[in-house]
Amino acid sequence: MPLAERIRREAGIPTAAVGLITGGRQAEEILRQGRADLVAIGRPLLRNPFWPRSAAAELGERIEEPAPYRNYWFETGMRHEA
Repeated sequence: MPLAERIRREAGIPTAAVGLITGGRQAEEILRQGRADLVAIGRPLLRNPFWPRSAAAELGERIEEPAPYRNYWFETGMRHEA
């Protein structure tokens, strides 16, 4: 990420931070500090396809599920019993 930060600062072009970004707070901090314009998530997203929801929860936010999936538990893929 130091390279992305340097390119952003010296060349004045948008950059992405990649590698060793594992949590929502860490990703948010990178963006808020202006160290990068985009945070790219690779392996954590492969391990947890619901990483965006987990990261949002870590930040005290909730991501609404798309309408077609509202009757399903996103975390398990199991049908939600109302």
